[in-house]
Amino acid sequence: MPTRFLRSSLLLFTTLFCLSAKSQTVNPISINQLTTSSNWVDSVFRTLTPDQKLGQLMMITAYSRADRSQVGRIEELIKYYHIGGLMFAQGGPQRQVNMVNYYQSRATIPLLISMDAEWGLSMRLDSTISFPRQMTLGAITDDKLIYEFGKEMARQLRRVGATMSFSPVLDINSNQWNPVISTRSFGSDKHEVTKRSIQYMKGLQDGGVIACAKHFPGHGDTDDDSHTSLPTLFRSVATMDSVELYPYKQLIPAGLMGVMVGHINVPAYDKSGNPASQSYNLCSTLLKNQIGFKGLVITDDLNMKAANGNFSSTESAVKSLIAGNDILLNPESIPATVAGIKTAIQRGRLSWIEIDAKVKKVLAAKYAVGLNLRTPLDTKNVIADIKTNDAKYLNYELVKNSLTLVRNQKSLLPIVDVEKQKIAAVSIGAELDNSFLNTLARYGPVQRYNVWMNDEDSSYNSLLKSLTGVQTIIIGLHSIDTNVKDNFAISENARKLIVQLSKTSNVILTVFGNPYCITNFDYVPAILIGYDDNSLARNLAAQAIMGGIGLSGKLPVTVGVGFKKGDGVTTKATRLEYAMPEAAGIKTSDLNKIDSIALDGVNKQAYPGCLVLVAKDGKVIYEKAFGFHTYDKLIPEQTTDVFDLASITKIAATTQGIMRLYEQGRIDMDNSFGTYVPAARNYDKSGILLKNLMTHQAGLTPMVAFHNHLSGDEYEYDSTANFPIRVAQDFYLRKGFFEKVMLPRMLASRLNTPGKYVYSDLSMYFMQQVLQDVSGQKLQDYVALNFYKPLGLSTMCFNPRYHLPLNRLIPTENDKWFRHQLLLGDVHDPGAAMSGGVAGHAGLFSTANDLAVLMQMLLNGGIYGGQQYFRPETIQKFIAYQNPTISRRGLGFDKPEVSMKERSYGATAKEVSDDTFGHTGFTGTCVWSDPKYNLTYVFLSNRVCPDADNNKLGGMGIRPKIHQVVYDAILKQ
Repeated sequence: MPTRFLRSSLLLFTTLFCLSAKSQTVNPISINQLTTSSNWVDSVFRTLTPDQKLGQLMMITAYSRADRSQVGRIEELIKYYHIGGLMFAQGGPQRQVNMVNYYQSRATIPLLISMDAEWGLSMRLDSTISFPRQMTLGAITDDKLIYEFGKEMARQLRRVGATMSFSPVLDINSNQWNPVISTRSFGSDKHEVTKRSIQYMKGLQDGGVIACAKHFPGHGDTDDDSHTSLPTLFRSVATMDSVELYPYKQLIPAGLMGVMVGHINVPAYDKSGNPASQSYNLCSTLLKNQIGFKGLVITDDLNMKAANGNFSSTESAVKSLIAGNDILLNPESIPATVAGIKTAIQRGRLSWIEIDAKVKKVLAAKYAVGLNLRTPLDTKNVIADIKTNDAKYLNYELVKNSLTLVRNQKSLLPIVDVEKQKIAAVSIGAELDNSFLNTLARYGPVQRYNVWMNDEDSSYNSLLKSLTGVQTIIIGLHSIDTNVKDNFAISENARKLIVQLSKTSNVILTVFGNPYCITNFDYVPAILIGYDDNSLARNLAAQAIMGGIGLSGKLPVTVGVGFKKGDGVTTKATRLEYAMPEAAGIKTSDLNKIDSIALDGVNKQAYPGCLVLVAKDGKVIYEKAFGFHTYDKLIPEQTTDVFDLASITKIAATTQGIMRLYEQGRIDMDNSFGTYVPAARNYDKSGILLKNLMTHQAGLTPMVAFHNHLSGDEYEYDSTANFPIRVAQDFYLRKGFFEKVMLPRMLASRLNTPGKYVYSDLSMYFMQQVLQDVSGQKLQDYVALNFYKPLGLSTMCFNPRYHLPLNRLIPTENDKWFRHQLLLGDVHDPGAAMSGGVAGHAGLFSTANDLAVLMQMLLNGGIYGGQQYFRPETIQKFIAYQNPTISRRGLGFDKPEVSMKERSYGATAKEVSDDTFGHTGFTGTCVWSDPKYNLTYVFLSNRVCPDADNNKLGGMGIRPKIHQVVYDAILKQ
């Protein structure tokens, strides 16, 4: 076929489409449409020649990846043999749309387009969403999700031109040795298989796609693969009636429109040895007459070995029609099949009356799905139309709700005490950089390892040695298959490793694949089934282990003697979940404006780079990095980067410690500073009330510029025993500098009349002293022990260069007048730097994620990860407005402007509630949490790099603008 003609035809159809309605309403379809006459069906039928009638009963495979010769062959079959339909297989969605349009343009009668898409388009097409297989769906307890899955499958199928799906699979997977069904089945229980199949069917047909269930009469209890040989179903009539046929007897009255008959030998109903697809007893007597099916009956692929074992391919096709099938799927030769059917009619084996009934049913199916309208498919935005955010979110929910905890000895899941145990994670059969291991690490310090399934003994021995002494070991088992005879491709080394580790450690095994393989691991104390081995399943399994999501899945099959169908431990979420905006009722598209605002800041050099994180209802729904570490654009920003939080230290460190001491009754906010800090008692600061310090109403001077009065004998270029305090690279202060110099200068600074709001960093220097003198611990040690470590905040710390890789740290100012260097891993604030990097007002570093965790703990009323950190009333006391007629401050916390007029141009979105709390930071940071909306917003940047005088961030209003986008998205819903 000339390429020029193909291109011109596609162009013509694209033009026709643009002149027609861009989209048409899809109406639900029903079985009644196949049994009710219509003017279109009757009028088309009357025009058909005998050859055209026979052609309507043929459906052949088409590939959108096909070359020119294959396209030409199909065009000839359409033109000369009038085939009725195509089953599209491997290829891509854009190519399939183009080919469907082209083939439909060549057909006199519209083609019925089908796909074998049991778990969605990804079963056949690239560039599409990988939805779960039916066994995964069988673990889901929420039937509505299965319906929504079917409905979404219908939408995607129609987008690529398909209006028939060879699904759902109704086979009861009662034989774990079955080589072909396995994870394609909903499970081993007929009731559960039926319940889910009905929902899948209804979703498809409500979405305008014919559901064609398979493999009648049942392929679940067979030992052979019908692709390669004829399997036999050794069941009695009574057993089949009770088990295999049960789903059909329920779905058919519920409106099933199509049934695919399998190539299975069923001696209980037909002792001829012929496959069911060629058996009148099965296709007509049983399916149509006894069960009462009135819809389309379709053979399984006639190219399969099981279809042609006893007869020629032509005779097999003829016998299939005689048996009662309406459509022949992939007869080996269309010309030979047509000739064979004509001969059968001449010899009285078939009649034209039977042929006519089949043809009318096929035409009725085409009419039901709207093919009479002959509307071409839109060739624009195909992939984007398929991979919508709603579709991605549905996939997320399906996988999330399928995860099944079949064993949880010692209540290992979810992990609670991340700081009290050494945790390691191993991926067997996957790369080290994978979403399972990486997601686990988001929740706390986790040592990560990997080994390949067939690695040599030395690799496994080395790994075993590395894991010695680790209390909890999380294992991901990847790269397993469905081949029972090959032990699911699990190597002996892998099995032995898991055995050995289970003897000495608490092992949590996650199986990313066939659940039948867990018979290998009866001794493992905790087993989680992830079913599918893809990035999403890995991510969600890790979240479940760490408590980011709860678990509700139930095992869809019985496995060995230790695991029964329906097993599944339910857990609750205890930590942050990482999800899409849709999980919190927000559309992803409504947050897209955040990207443009953040990038505008990069492009206009308000900062080299930034991070934005939004958490709603305990779910991180937005987390992106923009720009680079510096303006030279050498290192791209990543969400795992660690920023200098500046004054956020006040609420994320000092205030946390003060809240704990207050709750313990060790301090009283109405008591004086001197009550707790002996060093203050000889100064006029002694009588300042703690509550006035924490609301900036103590009368303190805003700051003391210690670095302006540094004498030459107080610092050295090398660290020594007498000069141990690091200020920056090659810059060290004398031992005891803070106690001997800085604190006395602050205590001796000017004190103004208290009661007036004057923001002062000295307040948190002083509150640091309260915390340290009362607790007997350094600030950095106290908050790490009581908050950061138990919360799993592996990046939140002071002096990060001693704890984290330098390439994860974001540089701040190129300080040309004090430290004479670009600051990297050293606190930006000069006073905090001269305090050894630790101060009550500055010095804390963190990722956006760790900061969000801390804030979520406060939003949760002091609970996180199964542990109680504060009582709700303590949090409420500190985050509330203290003196709203004087300032907007809480105790330590900043808050929105009290006046709505001032709030409209303040540091937050206008619609924040009065309960909102947080803080901003000089380096270009902010965090705000709103209890009313269970919302946390984190913005981190290094706007001071390389110049602290760069005020574009504030001038452009970037932080409140992004905050406003979030509220607009929430309120829009």
